[in-house]
Amino acid sequence: MSVATATARGTPPPGGGRAGPPRRRNVALLLYLIISLLISMTISQEETPELGSLSYWLLVGAAGLLPFANAASVLRALLGHARPLLLFGLLGGAWHLAAGDMRAVLQLGLMVWVLAWLCCERVHVSTEDLVRLYVVLLAIGVAMWLTTDLNRWGILPATTAEEYGIWRVSFFPNIANTAILSLAMVLLLTRNAALARAHPVVLCIALYFVIFSFVRTALIALALYAAMRWWLGRRRRSAAGMCAAALLLAVGVNAALATSAYAIEYLQQFPLISRLFLRGESGLSVDEIFQQLYRPWLWWQHWNLFSTSPSLMGWGAFDFVDMQLEELNVGTTPAGNEALLTRLLATYGLPSLFFLYFLGARLHRAAKSRDLWACACFPPIILLMMQWGNIYHPTDANGSLFLLMLLHGSAAFAPARRRARRRAAAAPPRRAATDAGGSANMDGNSMAAGAATAAAPTQ
Repeated sequence: MSVATATARGTPPPGGGRAGPPRRRNVALLLYLIISLLISMTISQEETPELGSLSYWLLVGAAGLLPFANAASVLRALLGHARPLLLFGLLGGAWHLAAGDMRAVLQLGLMVWVLAWLCCERVHVSTEDLVRLYVVLLAIGVAMWLTTDLNRWGILPATTAEEYGIWRVSFFPNIANTAILSLAMVLLLTRNAALARAHPVVLCIALYFVIFSFVRTALIALALYAAMRWWLGRRRRSAAGMCAAALLLAVGVNAALATSAYAIEYLQQFPLISRLFLRGESGLSVDEIFQQLYRPWLWWQHWNLFSTSPSLMGWGAFDFVDMQLEELNVGTTPAGNEALLTRLLATYGLPSLFFLYFLGARLHRAAKSRDLWACACFPPIILLMMQWGNIYHPTDANGSLFLLMLLHGSAAFAPARRRARRRAAAAPPRRAATDAGGSANMDGNSMAAGAATAAAPTQ
Protein backbone atom coordinates (compact mmCIF):
# COMPACT_ATOMS: atom_id res chain seq x y z
CA MET A 1 0.00 0.00 0.00
CA SER A 2 1.41 3.41 -0.95
CA VAL A 3 1.88 6.09 1.66
CA ALA A 4 -0.56 8.39 -0.15
CA THR A 5 -3.21 5.64 0.09
CA ALA A 6 -2.27 4.93 3.67
CA THR A 7 -2.60 8.58 4.60
CA ALA A 8 -5.98 8.86 2.91
CA ARG A 9 -7.18 5.85 4.95
CA GLY A 10 -5.92 7.34 8.18
CA THR A 11 -2.80 5.19 8.57
CA PRO A 12 0.03 7.13 10.20
CA PRO A 13 2.99 7.89 7.96
CA PRO A 14 6.38 6.38 8.72
CA GLY A 15 8.62 7.93 11.32
CA GLY A 16 8.08 9.78 14.54
CA GLY A 17 5.60 12.54 13.58
CA ARG A 18 2.07 11.40 12.82
CA ALA A 19 0.22 13.59 10.38
CA GLY A 20 -3.10 11.97 11.25
CA PRO A 21 -5.99 11.18 8.92
CA PRO A 22 -7.20 13.69 6.34
CA ARG A 23 -9.68 16.19 7.76
CA ARG A 24 -12.33 18.58 6.56
CA ARG A 25 -10.90 22.08 6.10
CA ASN A 26 -11.61 24.33 9.08
CA VAL A 27 -12.81 27.47 7.33
CA ALA A 28 -13.08 29.51 10.54
CA LEU A 29 -9.43 28.94 11.46
CA LEU A 30 -8.24 29.65 7.92
CA LEU A 31 -10.26 32.89 7.88
CA TYR A 32 -8.79 33.88 11.26
CA LEU A 33 -5.25 33.36 9.95
CA ILE A 34 -5.95 35.29 6.74
CA ILE A 35 -7.51 38.29 8.55
CA SER A 36 -4.68 38.52 11.08
CA LEU A 37 -1.86 38.24 8.53
CA LEU A 38 -3.43 40.63 6.02
CA ILE A 39 -3.91 43.27 8.71
CA SER A 40 -0.27 42.77 9.74
CA MET A 41 0.61 43.73 6.18
CA THR A 42 -0.79 47.22 6.82
CA ILE A 43 1.06 47.92 10.09
CA SER A 44 4.50 49.50 9.89
CA GLN A 45 7.52 48.79 12.08
CA GLU A 46 6.76 51.49 14.65
CA GLU A 47 2.96 51.06 14.79
CA THR A 48 0.45 48.89 16.61
CA PRO A 49 -3.29 48.71 15.91
CA GLU A 50 -4.85 51.75 17.54
CA LEU A 51 -7.50 51.00 20.16
CA GLY A 52 -10.94 51.35 18.57
CA SER A 53 -9.63 51.47 14.99
CA LEU A 54 -11.01 49.32 12.18
CA SER A 55 -7.91 47.08 12.30
CA TYR A 56 -8.35 46.65 16.04
CA TRP A 57 -11.99 45.56 15.78
CA LEU A 58 -11.29 43.25 12.86
CA LEU A 59 -8.57 41.49 14.85
CA VAL A 60 -10.54 41.29 18.08
CA GLY A 61 -13.74 40.36 16.24
CA ALA A 62 -12.05 37.51 14.38
CA ALA A 63 -10.48 36.14 17.59
CA GLY A 64 -13.67 36.53 19.62
CA LEU A 65 -16.32 35.42 17.13
CA LEU A 66 -14.81 32.81 14.80
CA PRO A 67 -14.26 30.23 17.60
CA PHE A 68 -18.06 30.08 17.95
CA ALA A 69 -17.97 27.97 14.78
CA ASN A 70 -16.64 25.21 17.05
CA ALA A 71 -18.30 26.29 20.30
CA ALA A 72 -19.31 22.77 21.37
CA SER A 73 -15.78 21.49 20.78
CA VAL A 74 -14.35 24.42 22.76
CA LEU A 75 -16.56 23.52 25.72
CA ARG A 76 -15.54 19.86 25.54
CA ALA A 77 -11.87 20.87 25.41
CA LEU A 78 -12.21 23.11 28.48
CA LEU A 79 -13.86 20.30 30.41
CA GLY A 80 -11.31 17.78 29.15
CA HIS A 81 -7.63 18.07 28.23
CA ALA A 82 -7.70 21.89 28.41
CA ARG A 83 -8.98 21.92 32.00
CA PRO A 84 -5.81 23.70 33.25
CA LEU A 85 -6.72 26.62 30.99
CA LEU A 86 -10.20 26.70 32.52
CA LEU A 87 -8.71 26.81 36.03
CA PHE A 88 -6.33 29.56 34.94
CA GLY A 89 -9.21 31.60 33.56
CA LEU A 90 -11.54 31.05 36.51
CA LEU A 91 -9.04 31.70 39.31
CA GLY A 92 -7.22 34.59 37.64
CA GLY A 93 -10.44 36.12 36.34
CA ALA A 94 -12.29 35.84 39.66
CA TRP A 95 -9.47 37.55 41.59
CA HIS A 96 -9.23 40.53 39.26
CA LEU A 97 -13.01 40.72 38.85
CA ALA A 98 -13.25 41.11 42.62
CA ALA A 99 -10.59 43.83 42.37
CA GLY A 100 -12.66 45.62 39.71
CA ASP A 101 -10.04 45.17 36.96
CA MET A 102 -12.33 44.39 34.02
CA ARG A 103 -9.56 44.98 31.50
CA ALA A 104 -7.50 42.14 32.99
CA VAL A 105 -10.58 39.89 33.10
CA LEU A 106 -11.47 40.52 29.45
CA GLN A 107 -7.90 40.02 28.26
CA LEU A 108 -7.63 36.74 30.16
CA GLY A 109 -11.02 35.61 28.90
CA LEU A 110 -10.07 36.20 25.27
CA MET A 111 -6.75 34.40 25.76
CA VAL A 112 -8.36 31.30 27.31
CA TRP A 113 -11.18 31.33 24.73
CA VAL A 114 -8.82 31.32 21.74
CA LEU A 115 -6.41 28.83 23.34
CA ALA A 116 -9.29 26.44 24.05
CA TRP A 117 -10.40 26.81 20.43
CA LEU A 118 -6.93 25.93 19.19
CA CYS A 119 -7.03 22.88 21.49
CA CYS A 120 -10.04 21.42 19.67
CA GLU A 121 -9.41 18.33 17.59
CA ARG A 122 -11.33 19.85 14.67
CA VAL A 123 -9.16 22.97 14.57
CA HIS A 124 -6.40 22.35 12.06
CA VAL A 125 -5.04 23.76 8.82
CA SER A 126 -3.41 21.91 5.94
CA THR A 127 0.19 22.57 4.96
CA GLU A 128 -0.91 23.23 1.37
CA ASP A 129 -3.23 26.04 2.50
CA LEU A 130 -0.42 27.62 4.53
CA VAL A 131 1.99 27.41 1.61
CA ARG A 132 -0.53 29.17 -0.65
CA LEU A 133 -1.15 31.84 1.98
CA TYR A 134 2.59 32.42 2.44
CA VAL A 135 3.09 32.82 -1.32
CA VAL A 136 0.17 35.27 -1.57
CA LEU A 137 1.51 37.32 1.34
CA LEU A 138 4.94 37.38 -0.29
CA ALA A 139 3.42 38.62 -3.55
CA ILE A 140 1.49 41.32 -1.69
CA GLY A 141 4.64 42.32 0.18
CA VAL A 142 6.67 42.64 -3.01
CA ALA A 143 3.91 44.71 -4.64
CA MET A 144 3.71 47.01 -1.62
CA TRP A 145 7.50 47.41 -1.58
CA LEU A 146 7.48 48.42 -5.24
CA THR A 147 4.50 50.80 -5.11
CA THR A 148 4.32 52.27 -1.57
CA ASP A 149 6.53 53.60 1.22
CA LEU A 150 4.89 51.53 3.98
CA ASN A 151 7.68 48.93 4.06
CA ARG A 152 11.01 50.55 4.95
CA TRP A 153 12.85 47.24 4.54
CA GLY A 154 14.18 45.84 1.29
CA ILE A 155 13.24 42.57 -0.35
CA LEU A 156 16.82 42.01 -1.51
CA PRO A 157 20.03 42.59 0.47
CA ALA A 158 21.53 46.08 0.11
CA THR A 159 18.11 47.62 -0.71
CA THR A 160 17.23 48.55 2.88
CA ALA A 161 17.90 52.02 4.27
CA GLU A 162 21.20 52.20 6.12
CA GLU A 163 19.66 53.16 9.46
CA TYR A 164 17.65 49.91 9.42
CA GLY A 165 20.58 47.68 8.47
CA ILE A 166 21.41 47.59 4.79
CA TRP A 167 21.55 43.77 4.52
CA ARG A 168 18.28 43.05 6.34
CA VAL A 169 15.22 42.05 4.31
CA SER A 170 11.48 41.80 4.97
CA PHE A 171 8.28 41.54 2.95
CA PHE A 172 6.15 42.63 5.94
CA PRO A 173 6.41 46.28 7.05
CA ASN A 174 7.38 44.87 10.47
CA ILE A 175 10.47 42.71 10.08
CA ALA A 176 9.60 40.54 13.07
CA ASN A 177 6.46 39.30 11.28
CA THR A 178 8.58 38.25 8.29
CA ALA A 179 11.10 36.37 10.43
CA ILE A 180 8.53 34.64 12.66
CA LEU A 181 6.16 33.57 9.87
CA SER A 182 9.08 32.37 7.73
CA LEU A 183 10.43 30.40 10.69
CA ALA A 184 7.02 28.73 11.07
CA MET A 185 7.08 27.78 7.38
CA VAL A 186 10.59 26.31 7.68
CA LEU A 187 9.48 24.17 10.62
CA LEU A 188 6.34 23.03 8.80
CA LEU A 189 8.09 22.18 5.54
CA THR A 190 10.83 20.19 7.26
CA ARG A 191 8.33 18.02 9.10
CA ASN A 192 9.38 15.22 6.77
CA ALA A 193 11.49 14.81 3.66
CA ALA A 194 8.49 14.54 1.35
CA LEU A 195 7.20 17.98 2.31
CA ALA A 196 10.62 19.52 1.76
CA ARG A 197 10.80 17.89 -1.69
CA ALA A 198 7.24 18.95 -2.55
CA HIS A 199 7.86 22.64 -1.76
CA PRO A 200 11.59 23.29 -2.29
CA VAL A 201 11.18 26.84 -3.62
CA VAL A 202 8.96 27.98 -0.75
CA LEU A 203 11.29 26.33 1.75
CA CYS A 204 14.30 28.15 0.29
CA ILE A 205 12.42 31.47 0.28
CA ALA A 206 11.39 31.01 3.92
CA LEU A 207 14.98 30.16 4.89
CA TYR A 208 16.21 33.21 3.00
CA PHE A 209 13.93 35.53 4.98
CA VAL A 210 14.75 33.88 8.32
CA ILE A 211 18.47 34.28 7.72
CA PHE A 212 18.58 37.71 6.08
CA SER A 213 16.02 39.33 8.35
CA PHE A 214 18.75 39.02 11.01
CA VAL A 215 16.13 38.68 13.76
CA ARG A 216 18.33 36.97 16.32
CA THR A 217 15.51 35.15 18.12
CA ALA A 218 14.38 33.51 14.87
CA LEU A 219 17.95 32.46 14.07
CA ILE A 220 18.49 30.97 17.54
CA ALA A 221 15.10 29.23 17.36
CA LEU A 222 16.03 27.69 14.00
CA ALA A 223 19.33 26.45 15.47
CA LEU A 224 17.51 24.90 18.45
CA TYR A 225 15.07 23.13 16.14
CA ALA A 226 17.88 21.76 13.96
CA ALA A 227 19.78 20.53 17.02
CA MET A 228 16.72 18.76 18.41
CA ARG A 229 15.88 17.14 15.06
CA TRP A 230 19.45 15.87 14.80
CA TRP A 231 19.51 14.54 18.35
CA LEU A 232 16.10 12.84 18.12
CA GLY A 233 16.99 11.30 14.76
CA ARG A 234 20.22 9.65 15.89
CA ARG A 235 18.44 6.70 17.53
CA ARG A 236 15.13 5.77 19.09
CA ARG A 237 14.51 7.64 22.34
CA SER A 238 12.12 6.86 25.16
CA ALA A 239 9.16 9.19 25.68
CA ALA A 240 10.65 10.32 29.00
CA GLY A 241 13.99 11.03 27.33
CA MET A 242 12.38 13.05 24.55
CA CYS A 243 10.31 15.07 27.01
CA ALA A 244 13.27 15.71 29.34
CA ALA A 245 15.56 16.75 26.48
CA ALA A 246 13.03 19.22 25.07
CA LEU A 247 12.41 20.72 28.53
CA LEU A 248 16.11 20.96 29.37
CA LEU A 249 16.95 22.63 26.06
CA ALA A 250 14.03 25.07 26.37
CA VAL A 251 14.95 26.08 29.92
CA GLY A 252 18.69 25.88 29.37
CA VAL A 253 18.88 28.21 26.39
CA ASN A 254 16.83 30.89 28.17
CA ALA A 255 18.98 30.51 31.29
CA ALA A 256 22.09 30.83 29.13
CA LEU A 257 20.73 34.00 27.53
CA ALA A 258 19.90 35.42 30.95
CA THR A 259 23.52 35.01 32.11
CA SER A 260 25.28 35.64 28.81
CA ALA A 261 26.30 39.28 29.33
CA TYR A 262 29.69 38.36 30.82
CA ALA A 263 30.55 35.97 27.98
CA ILE A 264 29.36 38.41 25.31
CA GLU A 265 31.58 41.13 26.81
CA TYR A 266 34.60 39.12 25.61
CA LEU A 267 33.00 37.77 22.42
CA GLN A 268 31.54 41.05 21.11
CA GLN A 269 34.68 41.68 19.06
CA PHE A 270 33.57 38.95 16.67
CA PRO A 271 31.20 40.34 13.98
CA LEU A 272 28.80 37.36 14.12
CA ILE A 273 28.32 37.68 17.89
CA SER A 274 27.98 41.45 17.60
CA ARG A 275 25.37 41.08 14.82
CA LEU A 276 23.34 38.36 16.58
CA PHE A 277 23.22 39.76 20.10
CA LEU A 278 24.20 43.46 20.02
CA ARG A 279 22.71 44.69 16.72
CA GLY A 280 26.20 45.24 15.34
CA GLU A 281 27.52 47.30 18.28
CA SER A 282 30.79 46.57 20.11
CA GLY A 283 32.86 47.96 22.98
CA LEU A 284 29.92 47.77 25.42
CA SER A 285 30.17 47.23 29.17
CA VAL A 286 28.46 44.33 30.95
CA ASP A 287 25.62 46.58 32.12
CA GLU A 288 25.15 48.00 28.64
CA ILE A 289 25.11 44.48 27.18
CA PHE A 290 22.52 43.39 29.77
CA GLN A 291 20.22 46.22 28.74
CA GLN A 292 20.94 45.74 25.04
CA LEU A 293 19.88 42.12 25.34
CA TYR A 294 16.75 43.56 27.03
CA ARG A 295 14.86 40.31 27.63
CA PRO A 296 16.88 39.19 30.69
CA TRP A 297 16.37 42.66 32.14
CA LEU A 298 12.63 42.37 31.38
CA TRP A 299 12.36 38.92 32.99
CA TRP A 300 13.87 40.31 36.17
CA GLN A 301 11.44 43.23 36.17
CA HIS A 302 8.47 40.87 35.71
CA TRP A 303 9.68 38.59 38.50
CA ASN A 304 10.03 41.51 40.89
CA LEU A 305 6.52 42.68 40.02
CA PHE A 306 5.14 39.18 40.66
CA SER A 307 6.96 38.77 43.97
CA THR A 308 5.67 42.14 45.25
CA SER A 309 2.07 41.72 44.04
CA PRO A 310 -0.80 41.31 46.56
CA SER A 311 -1.00 37.64 47.66
CA LEU A 312 1.20 36.78 44.65
CA MET A 313 -1.87 37.14 42.42
CA GLY A 314 -0.35 39.68 40.03
CA TRP A 315 -1.10 43.31 39.35
CA GLY A 316 -3.73 42.84 36.66
CA ALA A 317 -3.69 45.08 33.61
CA PHE A 318 -0.96 47.69 34.02
CA ASP A 319 1.24 50.03 32.04
CA PHE A 320 4.75 48.59 32.26
CA VAL A 321 6.43 52.00 32.02
CA ASP A 322 4.61 53.06 35.20
CA MET A 323 5.34 49.82 37.06
CA GLN A 324 8.94 49.02 36.10
CA LEU A 325 11.32 49.12 39.04
CA GLU A 326 14.35 50.25 37.06
CA GLU A 327 14.81 52.56 34.07
CA LEU A 328 16.06 51.12 30.79
CA ASN A 329 18.94 53.22 29.48
CA VAL A 330 19.14 52.19 25.84
CA GLY A 331 17.13 55.01 24.32
CA THR A 332 13.85 53.09 23.90
CA THR A 333 10.60 52.84 25.84
CA PRO A 334 9.99 49.19 26.80
CA ALA A 335 6.58 47.73 26.00
CA GLY A 336 6.96 45.03 28.65
CA ASN A 337 4.94 42.40 26.76
CA GLU A 338 7.79 40.71 24.91
CA ALA A 339 8.12 37.86 27.44
CA LEU A 340 4.81 36.00 27.67
CA LEU A 341 5.48 33.62 30.55
CA THR A 342 6.95 36.15 32.98
CA ARG A 343 4.38 38.75 31.90
CA LEU A 344 1.59 36.32 32.85
CA LEU A 345 3.19 35.90 36.28
CA ALA A 346 3.36 39.68 36.77
CA THR A 347 -0.23 40.12 35.55
CA TYR A 348 -2.14 37.10 36.93
CA GLY A 349 0.24 35.69 39.51
CA LEU A 350 0.00 32.11 40.77
CA PRO A 351 -2.95 31.02 38.55
CA SER A 352 -0.67 31.41 35.52
CA LEU A 353 1.18 28.30 36.75
CA PHE A 354 -1.75 26.31 35.34
CA PHE A 355 -0.75 27.61 31.91
CA LEU A 356 2.83 26.42 32.43
CA TYR A 357 1.53 23.01 33.52
CA PHE A 358 -0.62 22.87 30.40
CA LEU A 359 2.39 23.49 28.15
CA GLY A 360 4.31 20.70 29.85
CA ALA A 361 1.34 18.33 29.55
CA ARG A 362 1.13 18.90 25.79
CA LEU A 363 4.84 18.20 25.43
CA HIS A 364 4.40 14.97 27.40
CA ARG A 365 1.52 13.97 25.14
CA ALA A 366 3.63 14.59 22.02
CA ALA A 367 6.48 12.49 23.44
CA LYS A 368 4.13 9.62 24.33
CA SER A 369 2.69 9.64 20.80
CA ARG A 370 6.23 9.54 19.34
CA ASP A 371 5.76 12.86 17.54
CA LEU A 372 9.44 13.72 17.18
CA TRP A 373 8.70 16.83 15.15
CA ALA A 374 6.45 18.32 17.87
CA CYS A 375 9.12 17.61 20.51
CA ALA A 376 11.75 19.31 18.33
CA CYS A 377 9.47 22.35 17.97
CA PHE A 378 9.00 22.76 21.73
CA PRO A 379 12.32 24.53 22.57
CA PRO A 380 11.98 27.17 19.81
CA ILE A 381 8.33 27.75 20.78
CA ILE A 382 9.30 28.40 24.41
CA LEU A 383 12.16 30.61 23.27
CA LEU A 384 9.70 32.69 21.25
CA MET A 385 7.40 32.93 24.27
CA MET A 386 10.26 34.38 26.30
CA GLN A 387 11.70 36.60 23.55
CA TRP A 388 8.75 37.59 21.32
CA GLY A 389 5.83 36.82 23.62
CA ASN A 390 3.62 39.47 22.03
CA ILE A 391 3.11 37.22 18.99
CA TYR A 392 1.07 34.92 21.26
CA HIS A 393 -1.63 37.54 21.61
CA PRO A 394 -5.00 35.91 20.82
CA THR A 395 -5.35 38.05 17.68
CA ASP A 396 -1.93 37.13 16.21
CA ALA A 397 -1.83 34.38 13.58
CA ASN A 398 1.92 33.85 13.95
CA GLY A 399 1.62 32.79 17.56
CA SER A 400 -1.40 30.63 16.78
CA LEU A 401 0.60 28.63 14.23
CA PHE A 402 3.26 27.85 16.83
CA LEU A 403 0.59 27.01 19.40
CA LEU A 404 -0.96 24.54 16.95
CA MET A 405 2.44 22.83 16.66
CA LEU A 406 2.59 22.56 20.44
CA LEU A 407 -1.04 21.60 21.05
CA HIS A 408 -1.49 19.00 18.30
CA GLY A 409 1.92 18.39 16.75
CA SER A 410 1.92 17.00 13.22
CA ALA A 411 -1.82 16.24 13.37
CA ALA A 412 -2.65 19.97 13.30
CA PHE A 413 -1.46 20.19 9.68
CA ALA A 414 -3.12 17.14 8.14
CA PRO A 415 -4.18 17.50 4.48
CA ALA A 416 -7.71 18.49 3.57
CA ARG A 417 -9.94 15.45 3.05
CA ARG A 418 -10.87 16.04 -0.59
CA ARG A 419 -7.31 16.71 -1.65
CA ALA A 420 -6.07 13.59 0.12
CA ARG A 421 -8.71 11.48 -1.60
CA ARG A 422 -7.74 12.83 -5.02
CA ARG A 423 -4.07 12.06 -4.32
CA ALA A 424 -4.90 8.57 -3.13
CA ALA A 425 -7.04 7.88 -6.21
CA ALA A 426 -4.32 9.15 -8.54
CA ALA A 427 -1.46 7.28 -6.84
CA PRO A 428 -0.58 3.95 -8.50
CA PRO A 429 -0.41 0.96 -6.14
CA ARG A 430 3.13 0.38 -4.97
CA ARG A 431 4.66 -2.25 -2.79
CA ALA A 432 6.65 -1.17 0.26
CA ALA A 433 10.37 -1.49 -0.27
CA THR A 434 12.86 -2.40 2.40
CA ASP A 435 15.36 0.32 3.06
CA ALA A 436 18.06 -0.22 5.65
CA GLY A 437 18.60 3.52 5.82
CA GLY A 438 15.22 4.21 7.47
CA SER A 439 12.11 6.03 6.35
CA ALA A 440 11.74 9.14 4.24
CA ASN A 441 11.11 11.21 7.32
CA MET A 442 13.93 13.54 8.20
CA ASP A 443 14.16 12.14 11.75
CA GLY A 444 15.86 9.06 10.30
CA ASN A 445 13.76 6.45 12.16
CA SER A 446 12.47 3.32 10.43
CA MET A 447 8.80 2.45 10.47
CA ALA A 448 9.29 -1.07 11.79
CA ALA A 449 12.32 -3.31 11.92
CA GLY A 450 14.23 -0.99 9.62
CA ALA A 451 11.64 -1.18 6.80
CA ALA A 452 10.28 1.98 5.14
CA THR A 453 7.92 2.67 2.33
CA ALA A 454 9.26 3.74 -1.05
CA ALA A 455 6.94 6.73 -1.27
CA ALA A 456 6.69 9.51 1.27
CA PRO A 457 3.59 11.47 2.38
CA THR A 458 2.98 14.55 0.29
CA GLN A 459 0.65 16.58 2.43
